[in-house]
Amino acid sequence: MRGRYSAMTLALASLIPFASSFAADTKLVKAVSDHFELYTTDNDAAAKAALTHFETVRGYLLKSLHSADPFTVPVRIVAFKSSGEYAPYVPKGFDLTTNAFSSTNGDRAVIGMSGLKKEDYQSGVREYADLLLGRLDPKMPYWLKLGFSEFYSTLRPENGTIAMGAEPLRSFRGEVSPDFNMEVMFSLNGGINRNKGAADFYAQQSLMSNATTSSTSNSTPNQFAKGDAMSNMEATTTVNYPVILWQLTHMLMFKREYSSKFGAFVQAVDGENTDAALGQVYHQSLVGLKEDLLLYIKMPAHEVVHAKFQLDKPMTPQVSQLSAADSAAVLAELRAAK
Repeated sequence: MRGRYSAMTLALASLIPFASSFAADTKLVKAVSDHFELYTTDNDAAAKAALTHFETVRGYLLKSLHSADPFTVPVRIVAFKSSGEYAPYVPKGFDLTTNAFSSTNGDRAVIGMSGLKKEDYQSGVREYADLLLGRLDPKMPYWLKLGFSEFYSTLRPENGTIAMGAEPLRSFRGEVSPDFNMEVMFSLNGGINRNKGAADFYAQQSLMSNATTSSTSNSTPNQFAKGDAMSNMEATTTVNYPVILWQLTHMLMFKREYSSKFGAFVQAVDGENTDAALGQVYHQSLVGLKEDLLLYIKMPAHEVVHAKFQLDKPMTPQVSQLSAADSAAVLAELRAAK
């Protein structure tokens, strides 16, 4: 796995001269709505459609979360027409195979996307949801924020409704191994590679710290032996935790035994360890939760619900074309994103 990412890094490095030339010659389309500003190498129609999608998802999320918008300036989206245009701008430390990334600089939140086709929206919305939840509840456990972001990424406006619960476009069935570790999943903290779908989703230093602690103190349900930590570190390199967390979030929100107390669980887990909140709210153990989750994953289809929702006012994005110099400045800021 490390070798694959190293090879990709070298491949991206070879694209830097191309990126410089591309930035100098490109004229971006700029589209602005009430809460987003979008810059793209695609056309006006694609920009307007994407803004309509993002504005609708934003409106529904804030309504369902009973929250005011935490962003004081419009969220910036920079979207390309192809992965080749997009790749040189992916920040160091992000998954080189992802279709979107996000960063913040003061009040400014930026999302980079590899394309503006409808199938690309999920990746961008996942980043937006992650940014939104991070500002609304900075203390939310990383695994829960990730699960929510994966779930909300699939929100789909349909004729005055929002469809939710549909499986993401990625393969969310063939990528689940029954050997995943619930304790590891609930200790995810992102690290520098939070967009990666495997072992790099958690900081290895944190894992080793837990292992060292457990070898010098009494064992608790949240700790595991040093030998187990070493073997788990190897075993989880092929586990796609975002996939599993989408499944878990869907189960907690839709399965009858969990859905009625889901709100209470979210509140409880915000201030306690996940396993403690699980026992307090659901009288359930990690082992029991995993057994239910593995059965849920095997279901032939997951429930999709439709909620009535429309924006308060029609979308009227303002569209213009930037000069080559202004376009280069936007792309330079994107390349400098951290």
